[in-house]
Amino acid sequence: MPKSIWIRSKASNNAKSLVALGSILVLAGISTLYVPAMLVSLLASVLLFLAYLGIRVGVEKWMQPVYSVILCYDHLQFHHRYGGWCLPWAELQRIDVPRLHDGLNWQEMNYVGLRLNQPDFVLDSLSPRLCAHLLTEQRAALLASLKRSCSHCQDSQVSEHLIEDDYYKSSTGKIYTGLSGMFANRMKKLRELTGYDLLIDQTILDREANDFVALVRRYKNQALVEQN
Repeated sequence: MPKSIWIRSKASNNAKSLVALGSILVLAGISTLYVPAMLVSLLASVLLFLAYLGIRVGVEKWMQPVYSVILCYDHLQFHHRYGGWCLPWAELQRIDVPRLHDGLNWQEMNYVGLRLNQPDFVLDSLSPRLCAHLLTEQRAALLASLKRSCSHCQDSQVSEHLIEDDYYKSSTGKIYTGLSGMFANRMKKLRELTGYDLLIDQTILDREANDFVALVRRYKNQALVEQN
């Protein structure tokens, strides 16, 4: 049985430092308020604003999961601040870095793509809250894919494809509605444009995307061999 591998999330990096810096700026801003001068008051306002930004970003980072991806004996886990999903190894058809056609060249996306045999396994484990946030976070990736696939299209035509239908019927006959249905249609659209159903942002991984892809491929092959 292969040992589980825990991939740290970069999203929580420097969280404590930002909160500490923000707290220091708060104290500095408050102390300058006691000096009766226009420029000093302006400086205090700037310091307090920067303190607010630092603490807010720091707290948001602090709330991120410590580990973004976990490779387990029988499945792959993805962890997000608002939930996560699990995918059995047998349902992972392919994993790689998606590429978009750019004239005569191919440009790699800043994501790791997963192509599934059957999307139901992931859709059944997604919470509506996570669906909502993933739909928002993947909007930029979808927009870039749409523009590359239809370079002559106007912005208004591209924007029409950013809104997902809230009804989806899978190949097994299962019906998904609401946010789950919207995310299912997003997965279908991403597969048509990029070849992959799910995207994992490279910025949350603790290693290069190609190294992560190679690691997952090796682990999956070993896990399936030992399961059989």
